[in-house]
Amino acid sequence: MIDLLGFSLCLLSFNCFALAKYNHFKDVFKKRPTESQRKKLLLAAWISILLSLVLCLVTQDGYGALLFCGFMSLSVLIIMVFYNFLVGYVKWFSILNSVLVVLSGLFLALN
Repeated sequence: MIDLLGFSLCLLSFNCFALAKYNHFKDVFKKRPTESQRKKLLLAAWISILLSLVLCLVTQDGYGALLFCGFMSLSVLIIMVFYNFLVGYVKWFSILNSVLVVLSGLFLALN
């Protein structure tokens, strides 16, 4: 379950990085983001990717960096497919990913 949290944080961060771009945000929400929205998305992206890195390094010791690189590669691939072929589903994907982050974080906190 801890690996699921690391992966979903990485996926969330690359989704936020993509939404911080004007064209991607416009494709999804049909309007351009304000500067404050863009800065908040970038901040959320950096925080979640750093949390994912720390989580991988702390829980997996020497293999944490390798696992994090794999999570990043798979996350970028999934985000690329969604933004190129399934733009209409990005909102639902973002909601599902956010729920996954919260549930796996709660599960980790409760155990």
